[in-house]
Amino acid sequence: MIKHYNIPVFMPELACPYRCVYCNQFSITGLSDIIKPEEVKIIIDNHLSSFKDEYRFVEVAFFGGNFTGLPLEMQNDYLEVVQPYLDKNLIHGIRCSTRPDYISYHRVKELRQYGMRNIELGAQSTNDLVLNKCKRGHSYKDIVEASQIILSEDITLGLQMMIGLPSSNKEIDSQTARDIVNLGAKETRIYPCIVVKDTELEKMYMSEEYNSLSLKDAISESADLYSYFIDNQVKVLRIGLHASNELDGEAYVTGPYHKNFAEMVFSHIWKEKFENLRNSESEKLKSKDIIIKVPKSQINHAIGWKGENKKMLLEKFRSVDFKTIDDGQFDFTITSKEELPTIIADSRMPEEAKKNLKKLGNVLFLNPTEITYNSISSHPDIFFFQRDNSLIYAPNAPKKIIKELRKRKVNLIEGKKEVGKKYPKTVPYNAVGIGNLLIHNLKHTDSTILSLYENHIHVNQGYTRCNLLALNENVFITSDKGIFNEVNRQQTTDNSHCPHEFHVETYGRTSVLYIDPKQIKLEGQKNGFFPGCCGVWKNNLIVCGSTKNLKDKEELDKFLKDNNFNLIELYDGDLIDVGSVFVINN
Repeated sequence: MIKHYNIPVFMPELACPYRCVYCNQFSITGLSDIIKPEEVKIIIDNHLSSFKDEYRFVEVAFFGGNFTGLPLEMQNDYLEVVQPYLDKNLIHGIRCSTRPDYISYHRVKELRQYGMRNIELGAQSTNDLVLNKCKRGHSYKDIVEASQIILSEDITLGLQMMIGLPSSNKEIDSQTARDIVNLGAKETRIYPCIVVKDTELEKMYMSEEYNSLSLKDAISESADLYSYFIDNQVKVLRIGLHASNELDGEAYVTGPYHKNFAEMVFSHIWKEKFENLRNSESEKLKSKDIIIKVPKSQINHAIGWKGENKKMLLEKFRSVDFKTIDDGQFDFTITSKEELPTIIADSRMPEEAKKNLKKLGNVLFLNPTEITYNSISSHPDIFFFQRDNSLIYAPNAPKKIIKELRKRKVNLIEGKKEVGKKYPKTVPYNAVGIGNLLIHNLKHTDSTILSLYENHIHVNQGYTRCNLLALNENVFITSDKGIFNEVNRQQTTDNSHCPHEFHVETYGRTSVLYIDPKQIKLEGQKNGFFPGCCGVWKNNLIVCGSTKNLKDKEELDKFLKDNNFNLIELYDGDLIDVGSVFVINN
């Protein structure tokens, strides 16, 4: 993914011929000195040295003033500083902010040649009455003409707006947003109007000629505008004013200023979405434990400013957990915890893997026991055998796990044999069952499991589940050459073909993939086995580790694709045999 960086160069009060009623540029930006062209190079170098991402897109941004209102020579001096960086591909573009009435065809053409890619116009409003009241010094017609010129040179247009201006209201602000979309802008900023010292607006406020928006109303209106812009493919670059020592101190008089204004707006958007859950959906889940999955980038906003959204949801639901998904903006799913699968896994798998596994369902982690030897003492496939959504368990399986499984209403069947310290007493439940077929070293299989299946395949490997994974009745992955041969032999009348390199063999409807176990880690052992890293959930192969370094990687990917399976890697690290991952749908 390419990371986007801006290198900001602020030029307060520079070349602006008007003083808007709300403007005291020093108080807003916290800067008073005009930056010299030679200082721009220092700013660029300092920023470039701090960027960590190798794949990046970098722009120099001339902000805070009326860039195209500067003397032409000064504009060019600034732009010339950037040219060597553009030539070396260290900088990829330039953007600036300026006034709508300081745009001309000729100058915009020149700016394009200098590498200008984005021009933001401080429109603030598209209502002429509001513009006059604010003493902006330009009209809506100026905004329209400037926008057309910028777009004609294939430069990305940005139109900034302010809410709560004198003589404006929510409907006028909404019309400004509609005009911004209709004028072809692809970027915008939403600023709430606030009253700062030493401005005409302060006098208007003191004489009760002007009342500012409340923080609550500004948040609500900004949330509506943000959603409108996103729906119309306009990128919102910023919501709210930049925090500064001046605004946090004596410069601020009144109005909807808060250094966390944007976070409050996003929180409000999520609050409205949760409030607007369909009644039938809400009633069905009422008084239940629920999971809400939201995009990773929005998790804190969904929980809400100071947790307000979660507190609201807890008035309706017994418990609320938030989990993340990778994609989306404000999309979410809400489900009852009871509807999520129950998962049994080794507690010794890496923390990142455990964290990602929890996103898939309700996980019970099996802790090491003294029942058997250490390497496999927390492996689920030593104590449990899964048939569909039922579990056959060893009589001496950890009682805490059995108790939790009962609470979750998993169908449990107690087996006959206890698990012991050494082989073969470690393997009675380490079998593979799929459909009406059981595959195991039948000398050691628990009788309860044997009785459940009509068809049996005997293999010499007692640790069958560690070495064999059934994706479905006809598709298998194994790390044991004996199992590979036996499954193929039993599934076809034609066994004259000798498998080459023990990789993929397909006979009729049966496919078996062999993966070399030497690539798999297992604590205390020379190696583990690939199926022991895995679990199956719907059409997903869950793997504890990354398959990127497998010598069988290409074959595995093709095998999964051919059989319509997705790959879920729990963490980016070594493949670890964790004694299987059991997923039981409730």
